Amino acid sequence: MALVSCPRCKKLFDKGVALVCPKCQPAEDADYEKIRAVLDRSPQLNAEAAAAEAEVTVACVMRMLAEGLIANVNMAEVKCGRCGAPAISLSKRLCKACLDKLNIEVAVAQSQIKLKEKKQIQIGDYLKSRKGSEDKRR
Repeated sequence: MALVSCPRCKKLFDKGVALVCPKCQPAEDADYEKIRAVLDRSPQLNAEAAAAEAEVTVACVMRMLAEGLIANVNMAEVKCGRCGAPAISLSKRLCKACLDKLNIEVAVAQSQIKLKEKKQIQIGDYLKSRKGSEDKRR
């Protein structure tokens, strides 16, 4: 198992399925219950408002959201990592426009790599054919 830093106390622990170290687990469970109660009352809240009402950190709400423990936090909180616009989803963290731009950039980079490889092959073939014609002249 991997050693990770506990998001609550920052101490290293052997991560299994738990999000936090065994010492912080009771506090994490209590925070989960608070957040769950707030979201049951007001499911339209975004992560920041839910954290404020439950008296926990936004990082705690986002950690539980990322792990799938809670699911009805308003996605308006999640911003695109490139431009700051609202993101498509929590896992992608990109808006539609930036995702399209990124796909185009990847396609261009792939085509440039393929073109470079093709040119190298053609130059290699040319040099081989040239060497063969020089051998015939001798």
